[in-house]
Amino acid sequence: MEDAKLKILFISCWYPNKIRPLNGIFVKRHAAASALNCDVSAIFICGAGSKSIDESVEDGVYTLRGYYKIPSVKIPLITKMVKLVRYMLMWKKVLSFYKNKRGKPDLINSNVVYYPVSIIAPLLKKVWGVPYVITEHWSGYFPEDGRYSGFILTSISRHAVAKAGAVITVSKKLSNTMQSLGLKSRYFLIPNVVDTDVFTLKPVRTPDGHFNFIHISSLSGEKNVTGIIRTFKKFHVLHPDSRLTLIWDKESKELLDKLNEESFSEADGVFLIGRKVGLELAAVYQQADAFILFSNFENLPVVMLESLCCGVPVIGTRVGDVPEYINENNGLLVDSKNETQLLDAMEKMYSSKGKYNPVEIRREVVDKVNAAAIAKQFLAVYKICLNKN
Repeated sequence: MEDAKLKILFISCWYPNKIRPLNGIFVKRHAAASALNCDVSAIFICGAGSKSIDESVEDGVYTLRGYYKIPSVKIPLITKMVKLVRYMLMWKKVLSFYKNKRGKPDLINSNVVYYPVSIIAPLLKKVWGVPYVITEHWSGYFPEDGRYSGFILTSISRHAVAKAGAVITVSKKLSNTMQSLGLKSRYFLIPNVVDTDVFTLKPVRTPDGHFNFIHISSLSGEKNVTGIIRTFKKFHVLHPDSRLTLIWDKESKELLDKLNEESFSEADGVFLIGRKVGLELAAVYQQADAFILFSNFENLPVVMLESLCCGVPVIGTRVGDVPEYINENNGLLVDSKNETQLLDAMEKMYSSKGKYNPVEIRREVVDKVNAAAIAKQFLAVYKICLNKN
């Protein structure tokens, strides 16, 4: 008789929700991948305009989202305390709802060791007698980021990691950095997952007369979008047939202007478009000649993996685990913040159009990041922690 599926509960401080639809989308993708081999549920709590509990099944994952009412009081310390109390009370309510519906899980997968969600997994281990693992995505540990600081955060995270059966990271750099900070545990590496049925080889397209670069991100400071724009404007002067498309989850160019000191317009060959997901996003990759990732620091960026799965070469920086995936067959590497190298890489990519083999680019990465491969790795870690091997 086939063994019953392990019952896994994902909890996270980041998860797509009605306030921020793309928040922690990579956590949701890990949960959906794990659901191929396990009985997976997910719980997420955040503030909203009113209190509610939303129940759904998404990509095979039983999902509960609890929304507590954001306090109207705007006195910083009091507001923070009220939010924390309401947050914890909503956790109590949703966990009770979950347990009544689904019973206790075999194991908890806690995502992102970040206060206050890092309190929940050790608490459930004690109250429910259920072990937990941690999957970490946060770049705050990196010295270039600097957010991993303060007595409360470091103390709670060390406690959470020490009590965990294992820590799963999405990049080697993240694993090494966490351990260097004294966060000791059994570490496993499982990359981000890509829907390889959606992000697939680009179809034969009608040439539009342009060489198309794309960049997709939150456009935050560490992505160095300013550097991309500044360098591309120089490139565009030399190659007026080039275009740079920036994609993010807002459509406000005014807000982007506040984040970046480098102004731009379509006359510079730079185009800003709003959120694209799924097949629409895949279609954008498939119409690109090259993807640009000019980050100051990274873990393992999903957008890079999606580009490679679409057979599109990447210009990336030597940060995080980017060099683990980019080689002479699928792209070019440059130093972070080095705009001279970036301009040279753009020139090489432009002059090498047709050199890169989309089939080979996809083949090198697809077996590492597809859902079935990721699901198998998660199940292996779960069984180790439950002594089921």
